Amino acid sequence: MLRAACLIITLFVLPVQIASAEDRPGNGDNAALKYWQAFATMPKLSHDQQNLLADYAEYPVNPQDAHIRDFVNQADYALSMMHRGAAIRHCDWGISYEDGVLLLLPQGGAARQLISLARLRGRMRLEAGQTKEGIDDLIAAETLARHVSQNGGGFIMILVGYATEGRLNESLALYLPKLDAKTLKDLKARLDALPPFGTLPNSLLTCERESLDWFVRKVKETKDKEGLLAFMSFINVSEGKPAAGDRARAFLEECGGTAEGILQFAAKARPSYDRLAPKLDLPLDEFQKEFERESKAQAGNPVYKVFFPALEKVRQLKARADVRRALFSAALAVQMDGKDALKDHPDPVAGGAFEYVPFDGGFELRSKYKTQDDKPVTLTVGHRGN
Repeated sequence: MLRAACLIITLFVLPVQIASAEDRPGNGDNAALKYWQAFATMPKLSHDQQNLLADYAEYPVNPQDAHIRDFVNQADYALSMMHRGAAIRHCDWGISYEDGVLLLLPQGGAARQLISLARLRGRMRLEAGQTKEGIDDLIAAETLARHVSQNGGGFIMILVGYATEGRLNESLALYLPKLDAKTLKDLKARLDALPPFGTLPNSLLTCERESLDWFVRKVKETKDKEGLLAFMSFINVSEGKPAAGDRARAFLEECGGTAEGILQFAAKARPSYDRLAPKLDLPLDEFQKEFERESKAQAGNPVYKVFFPALEKVRQLKARADVRRALFSAALAVQMDGKDALKDHPDPVAGGAFEYVPFDGGFELRSKYKTQDDKPVTLTVGHRGN
């Protein structure tokens, strides 16, 4: 139900160019196959152990801690497979969409755990003075963060990629002051060579459209009103405080009480996808205006209200990811060329230069862009007091 709860988004059906068999990479050239092997051989952790792993990856750690050594030792083969996957440019997760909004995406949670393991080992190696090996771990994990956003899973997997990339850059930033000029230059070159993220417009034009197609197909398969209500309750078609059955009944009544009514509203919602897809590449404030305009035009469409509310949040999260990436790029430039380099690395969302706040052992960069909790996006470079 994760997909149904988080994002129920799709697009007007557009022709999609399918590569011929001759154009597709061979199986040995698909990074996902290596990652699936890594996921299958990761340590089997309980929920509490996963939380502990996340804490170890996030905060300063003692390499002598037995729990940490156990986590890292158990993950050795999985991390080796992650490195092999990261060495392959092409990545296709082989995801099909016949389950619609009920589609499960196991690569998401598995990638998060594997990246946490890589962050943990990378930081341990950096703390131990194994600079090359530590950076190798973190760069391979950044590659996985990019790969997980590609070719399967839509917005959810893109957001997983954004979040994990941000955490990895935060880890790397802690050690920038300790790196020499050659290592910094090499790090920048490796980051510049990372594979691209999956894009929001492309996700709308491909996998996200399958949600509405699946929804329409399921509605057509229902035999009567009670069947419609059962289906709507099952997929949790609306948000709010009333019970699921009441929400389903209210949704159906808004659609005229019939399958035909639902299908008519679904047809009216389709052009909105086509109109909004290219708007996702606009600056955040311009996108928000376009989204508000489209939502106002579709104010009386209950299907639009179900399938579109997450779109604005997704675009906001992309803006945050863009700022976090730009902060790290600026921090790397400052470490290489000095504070004056900030003028060449403007804030991609708020505009202007990032604020520079030095401290003993490093510095902090701050954006004027604030998240929904009204906190500015920041990056800490170096360890305070070192």
